[in-house]
Amino acid sequence: MARGKRRRGTPKREYEELDVSRLRLSIPHVELKRGIEFQVQQTMGTNAEEGKTWICPMCVVVIEQGVVHTVAWDVHRGVQSRRHFHNNCWKLFDGLLP
Repeated sequence: MARGKRRRGTPKREYEELDVSRLRLSIPHVELKRGIEFQVQQTMGTNAEEGKTWICPMCVVVIEQGVVHTVAWDVHRGVQSRRHFHNNCWKLFDGLLP
């Protein structure tokens, strides 16, 4: 097999630096809890307006912007049912809010 050769004068490719913080985020997926389908993904809330915070419905503790956490909503009720959970609180969540 012939190897591809780079021509002289061809500029080297420049690569964007990898944003490591994005590796901590997950691809959106569906999880089933008590027969309810939830659209789930992790976020840092970096696209939210400055100073935005959320209250975790499980532990009722504030989630600050920039903290990786889980966002989930009932697929059938839609995005308006969206809630922000601490990652561990989401793992403990059984599908029904207190």
